[in-house]
Amino acid sequence: MKQQDKKEQILLAAKTLFYEDGFTNTTIKKIAQKSEVPVSTVHYYFQTKDTIIRSIYYDFIEAIDSFLYQNKPEIFTNQILSHAVSSRIYYDIILNNEYNRRVYYEVLQHNSNYGILDTYADKIYRQYIKDNNIIITDELLNIYTHMNFGARREFFIQYFNGNLSLSVQDLVTVINGLIPRLFKLDQNLVDRLMLDSILIFDTLDYDEFKFLI
Repeated sequence: MKQQDKKEQILLAAKTLFYEDGFTNTTIKKIAQKSEVPVSTVHYYFQTKDTIIRSIYYDFIEAIDSFLYQNKPEIFTNQILSHAVSSRIYYDIILNNEYNRRVYYEVLQHNSNYGILDTYADKIYRQYIKDNNIIITDELLNIYTHMNFGARREFFIQYFNGNLSLSVQDLVTVINGLIPRLFKLDQNLVDRLMLDSILIFDTLDYDEFKFLI
């Protein structure tokens, strides 16, 4: 079996176990058994369980962004808009499926999503800065990014505990508006981009996408 095929086999086994048993109850040993490879082979491709879930998140995001590049390339003239549309698909798929929700929540409890999506977030937010001619130091960007992820984590904990009542799309409008507002962008502009992203999202057919299985 080719190395890439073996890696995909391990990822598929992990996705299946995460979906069926949850992130917390899935171990590297179980993933090895499910994918019919030694534990050492799993560790060869993925150092830890966190490495596996990170790969799953990135593959999922990249698939959504690739879909949007093919079907709505015009939205990428503004990263805030394209990111909001991508986030609407992302959270719709994750939060409207109880098994995906469970994994998302367990990962959130285990580790801040910053630890999973730090590279992606940095790329996105730097594009926000470029698109809107924002003057900001790397230090302040780093502070804002950590503030954003900290706020998101607390927000989602309250959301999953039933203390916040929001539709998935209203949720995206709130959380995707945080960084642009920290960047002191015009409030009307941010509101308009969030509204535009909903209108675009409503035209899309993305039934083919799976977060896990």
